[in-house]
Amino acid sequence: MRGAPDVAVLRVGSAESPVTVLCIDGDSLDRAQGLSDRLEAPLAVCEAGCSEAAFIPEPGLLYLKVSRDGLSLMRDGMELRPDFAEMLPRIKQGALQREMLVKAARMKGVEAPRAVDATAGLGEDSLLLAAAGFTVTLCEADPVIAALLEDALARASAHEVLGPIVERMHLVAGDSRITLERAGASMDAQPDVVYLDPMFPGRTKSAAVKKKFQLIHGLERPTEPLDEESLLQAALAARPRKVVIKRPVKGPYLAGVKPSHAIAGKAVRYDCIVPPR
Repeated sequence: MRGAPDVAVLRVGSAESPVTVLCIDGDSLDRAQGLSDRLEAPLAVCEAGCSEAAFIPEPGLLYLKVSRDGLSLMRDGMELRPDFAEMLPRIKQGALQREMLVKAARMKGVEAPRAVDATAGLGEDSLLLAAAGFTVTLCEADPVIAALLEDALARASAHEVLGPIVERMHLVAGDSRITLERAGASMDAQPDVVYLDPMFPGRTKSAAVKKKFQLIHGLERPTEPLDEESLLQAALAARPRKVVIKRPVKGPYLAGVKPSHAIAGKAVRYDCIVPPR
């Protein structure tokens, strides 16, 4: 069977919100099995000789495609495969310093700053922070998004430019409130910055969201979305030097808490809360 084109189908959702994983080559079957074990879902393998063309998903069905090229989220011909190489123009010297997030998170006098991205999503903002010198803990509660992010980090680790950056990025799949609570309880683990992005496309229904991110809307959430107050309370409980919050430029403050200062652009702003120490 090894080397032959095989198809593995993995059910990870409910009947109301199904997600299927498709393995399109024999060399990727071990990875598909790993997803099966992690998501506690059964794995079925077609007979050798099948191909991706043999898998005809019903309209609207979400599925994860596992191949030598990486992990992709698919539906109705749309594909989402996070690729940090697309971020290379933004992390070049000069361009990186102009990023509003980098300006908002900057730590004066801190030699090796640490950050927790409590709503990591697909990790693009975390990459900006890591490129700026932060060691970043990425928290993502949705297991499918976490799997996509893990795959993107693995591919980026082999890249000449991205490799040293993603070494400073550490993914934690699960509720960020647990990670923040543990960080606050240990002086050695307290972050300098906690970053919150409740605007992540998977957590909003804005019509401005890119079409490919519509795929994420179909994912079944393992837990109720974090409410604003508990998210901010958890961030502050980690005892950071600063909490940075991404908001719509004219949007309300997160949980109604006025920031110490803010950096605003045309579409978004970054509210910065500096707790008393």
